[in-house]
Amino acid sequence: MRPGRPIPTKRVIVLGGGISGLVAAYELVKRGHPIEVTVLEAAPALGGKIRSESIDGQTFEAGPDSFLTTKPEMLELVRELGLEGDLAGTGPDAGFDILLGGRFVPMPAGMNLIAPTRILPFALTPLFTPAAKLHMALEPLRPCRRDGDDESLADFTRRRLGAEALERLVGPMLAGIYAGDPERMSVRSTFPQLLEMEKKGGLVKSMWLGWLGTKRPARRDGLTTFVTLKGGLSKVVDALQRRLPPRSVRTGCPAQALRRRDGHWEVVTPNAVLEADAVISALPASALADVVEGLDPELSMRLREIPFSSTATSVLIYDDKDVPRRPKGFGFLAPKGEGLTVTAATYSSAKFPGRAVAGRTTVRAFIGGVGREADAESAITRLESRVRADIDKVLDLKGAAPLAQKTTRWIKANPQYEVGHSRRLDRISSCLKSHQGLILAGASYCGVGLPDGVRSGRRAAELVFAGSRRSHDVVRPGLA
Repeated sequence: MRPGRPIPTKRVIVLGGGISGLVAAYELVKRGHPIEVTVLEAAPALGGKIRSESIDGQTFEAGPDSFLTTKPEMLELVRELGLEGDLAGTGPDAGFDILLGGRFVPMPAGMNLIAPTRILPFALTPLFTPAAKLHMALEPLRPCRRDGDDESLADFTRRRLGAEALERLVGPMLAGIYAGDPERMSVRSTFPQLLEMEKKGGLVKSMWLGWLGTKRPARRDGLTTFVTLKGGLSKVVDALQRRLPPRSVRTGCPAQALRRRDGHWEVVTPNAVLEADAVISALPASALADVVEGLDPELSMRLREIPFSSTATSVLIYDDKDVPRRPKGFGFLAPKGEGLTVTAATYSSAKFPGRAVAGRTTVRAFIGGVGREADAESAITRLESRVRADIDKVLDLKGAAPLAQKTTRWIKANPQYEVGHSRRLDRISSCLKSHQGLILAGASYCGVGLPDGVRSGRRAAELVFAGSRRSHDVVRPGLA
């Protein structure tokens, strides 16, 4: 390029204004390159699943309520946006209970993922029968699987730890994290660290070696493992939007189709056809499948191979006097055998005390997931009635009504990393080789947590500049 010649402006359209899409747009803008960014969001507001709302005078989250500090990406973003002063950690009463036969059994202290790191709490817990404890204790003696094929988390757990560990621990945990069914979920795509631990002599041995030899030091910043923001996680969404150029965000503007013409991309919206040099899609795979069907039927088909499940969250606020027997900890997990509509619940007022109104107890109940989607998709009045009945029964409220209740349904909004997920991503990437400048990001592909979303958005911005055909992008071109 001749000296003094203007650098041409690169036009990038971002589809989807959730955390991944907003981070991608933010990263593109902050680098100082001549970039024209447009974010298209079908909903009336940005944020995707991040949705902070207020009920009865206090803030609650309709979507995720916190993020992990052990994954640095979200924490780094919060600090970069100047929101560090709003960070709020969890209360001191940590831990979860498991419902077993209608009564609360504390999760044994020292459980890391699905393996024990402390002998005494594991030996004394009533969560497992003596036979199951012996089976789990002998886990290091079992041979490592060598064939390398993908495996369900259920099969992996049964093979390494036994059926009770699956029923009473892994199943409820997976329902809470992924809204999934362990019989279908890929261990390689959800908990790959378990496979690495198996290779190193087993889960129990790996946990013990880590516990005895390399204990994780206390964080110097004093933050707990899970943190949130005072006033709600939507503060991150608002801060990202403020850092984007004026008029670069269009809400209520869905992408209807994607076309390639004269070396450029065309995004069809209800009101206009927008041109771009590159397109970052942070849409759910199922939504993107509709957009690209006319462009590439095979890509559309491959995207539809990623299944989604429906869930709901219901927030209930009680007067403290009506909850005299609230158990300790942050909440409980409910295995399927307990016969409840609620799959899990957190005591938000205990988990994040700073958000609680004095004299009130806040319970955040979770409903639905694979195999239980009808509950989440049922009429709100019926759903709320069943949730109230479950919480009344579990916490022994003796019919006390909540002061307020608010329910949010997430219909087909939770991607499922089922067995073979990695092969599905490979097939999607193979299709993307023919569509230079189309980059996919978001929870559908490589991680469902907020830190994963931030990482995916940053990676998408990098691919815009680097190009997905460079040597280090060859493994899965076009996937962030």
